[in-house]
Order: sequence, then C-alpha cells, then structure tokens
Amino acid sequence: MIPKEITKEHLLDGYKQYLTVGELKEFLYKNNIPNDSKVLIQRVEDIYYEKHGWGTYFKEGEHTFVDNHGDTVKESLEQYHPAWSCVKYKDDTDVLFIDLHY
Repeated sequence: MIPKEITKEHLLDGYKQYLTVGELKEFLYKNNIPNDSKVLIQRVEDIYYEKHGWGTYFKEGEHTFVDNHGDTVKESLEQYHPAWSCVKYKDDTDVLFIDLHY
C-alpha cells in the first residue's frame, strides 16, 4: 500500500510499483515510439486518493517547467503520483501512454 504522503526516501528505497527512467527508455526503444510523440498520463478518479489511501509526493519551492512559450519559473506546491507503466495501443503508434495504476 502506498502511504498517504510519499517521501523521497520511500521513492528511493526500492518500492517495486514505480516506473523507472530505465524502464521508460527501454519501452520507448522496444516499441519504436517517435521522439515527437505526445505523452498522455492516465486520469484516475479522486476517490483513489480520498477513499483508497493513495499517496502523493509533495514538492514545494521554485521549479522550472517547459510550456508552449518556453521556460517558466514559478514557486508553488505541486503533488505528484508515481507512474506504474507505459502502455502501447496498436492503433496509436505515435502516442506514449503512461498508466498511474495497473
């Protein structure tokens, strides 16, 4: 079970239900996903967090993100959830799908 608040230590201690960068790169290579593919993240219902105890990783402070207008810096509190796996659909070869759970 994922704790309500995921700490960096929890992320790094070898918990098996996380997609790693290595697994992501391997998936992209094996499935010949083009560099210009769009990335879609699975939408999960709020009930998973509210009633089923899913945790989030809280990241506070100044950070950089890239939008359609270039690099932007902002200060805020963001919440993240571990990705579970990549998915390939036969009819969408130019889209990378990432699931948040199995």
